[in-house]
Amino acid sequence: MAHTQKLNGQDQVYHVMIKREPVQLDETTFQFEVDNTIQLTRLEGAIGEVMAYIRKEIQNYDLVIQLEMVKDAPEEVKYLNGPDRFDKLAKKNSNLFDLKNRFNLDIDY
Repeated sequence: MAHTQKLNGQDQVYHVMIKREPVQLDETTFQFEVDNTIQLTRLEGAIGEVMAYIRKEIQNYDLVIQLEMVKDAPEEVKYLNGPDRFDKLAKKNSNLFDLKNRFNLDIDY
């Protein structure tokens, strides 16, 4: 759904939606966390369309999405070089370490 928002010219909504994974509070309730009131306002304007789309796709009309502004947003580390990027991705997918070692790859770009 985030990509649909981007295609419809809603770039700001797209970026808010992909910045963090929604938190599942219970079986039918999810929470989107935003950093500031501008993001909150943008997402509030689009949340009806987003919920209608998701409800239709998963055929669960009990779905509830809550929006919450995070008081102390964790500082994100910017990875500026190749090895740092590789380490971050490899933490998500350990197969990358295996491929790097198996093919004797160098990650110094």
